[in-house]
Amino acid sequence: MTRDWSNQLINQVRALDPEYRFDSLGFPQTLEGQINQLNTLRFDRAVAFLRMRQEVRPLQVEILRFIQQRVDRAYADGIKLLRAGKLTIRLSEREALGNFIDRRVRFDLRKQFSRYGIESAGKGPVRVNRRENDTSGSELTFRLPDARIGDIAYDVTLTQKTLKNAQVRGFFNTDFKPSHVIIIRPRQVGLNSSYVITRSETKND
Repeated sequence: MTRDWSNQLINQVRALDPEYRFDSLGFPQTLEGQINQLNTLRFDRAVAFLRMRQEVRPLQVEILRFIQQRVDRAYADGIKLLRAGKLTIRLSEREALGNFIDRRVRFDLRKQFSRYGIESAGKGPVRVNRRENDTSGSELTFRLPDARIGDIAYDVTLTQKTLKNAQVRGFFNTDFKPSHVIIIRPRQVGLNSSYVITRSETKND
């Protein structure tokens, strides 16, 4: 089943980009390897949509998958470092862990985009931890989403956030007017760890 799925994805990418080549040493024999290959192919397809059709929606979906995976991994690594006394603690252990996760995820995001030759520090639709200005008031202010893909902002956090949170409201007030803010927390913290807040909810708050 995974082999057929892989072939379907390869054909879909080639339909978008006839010059696409998937380099492989053969179909992976382990389930983990097969899952990693499928994840890679889905990301390849999303990038092809961006490059060939200027469509960001597939990449918005894949970035959520990517960030969630990296957040879970960074949380596990951070807990180990915290217990070993290898994280610098200033205000609290939770703050130190949160800062570690933020830095790790942003690094992984920049590395992933660089691998695909996607600019993530400019003014394009793909941005990692860049200033998003709010010029609606008398003074210029800004917010720093961990990532932005098109009209969606992604926020990596340990803390549950709602529209009552000033940071979330600030995201919606920025000039790019995100349609959604996606809160991404480690799955280790429990069910409903990650969720979407929509712009329509701001009208009902």
